[in-house]
Amino acid sequence: MQLFKMPLFELFLPIIQSNSIHNWTANDFWKQMKLTKKERHRFNRQRMYRILRKLVEFGFLEKNVVKSNSRLSRFNETSKLNEFRVLEGESTAVTKMKLEEKKLNSEIIFLKKQIEKYLELEMTFPIMKNKIFHAKENCLSQLIEMQAYQSALKSVTL
Repeated sequence: MQLFKMPLFELFLPIIQSNSIHNWTANDFWKQMKLTKKERHRFNRQRMYRILRKLVEFGFLEKNVVKSNSRLSRFNETSKLNEFRVLEGESTAVTKMKLEEKKLNSEIIFLKKQIEKYLELEMTFPIMKNKIFHAKENCLSQLIEMQAYQSALKSVTL
């Protein structure tokens, strides 16, 4: 979806997820956004307005212009926003899974290097070959488990 790629949208997700939006102004959204003082400038405010416009365009929010002040708009959530909340929850899970996959990848690389070192140790210390062999086998079984888990994660996040 085009919304997910918009700048600042990741700050909008928690607002949508944790609040019931009824009669909100753009300023209410602005106050809810977790921005530092440096980030609170007009460019980010414009980005927020663009996100609001897209949410209205896609039917997630309903915009009502206040009759007494045509520059002031009030936003209300629609039933479609609940679908969006479910979608957002899935995207968060996918992000966590991809992070888990990256961590797993670095652990797999470490285990492969460790296995190489066990092979070097077997050559250097043939007397300890039995003990080194068992440690290497343990490492190999961990590697196989992690590769299977990584494969499962990849199949789900595709």
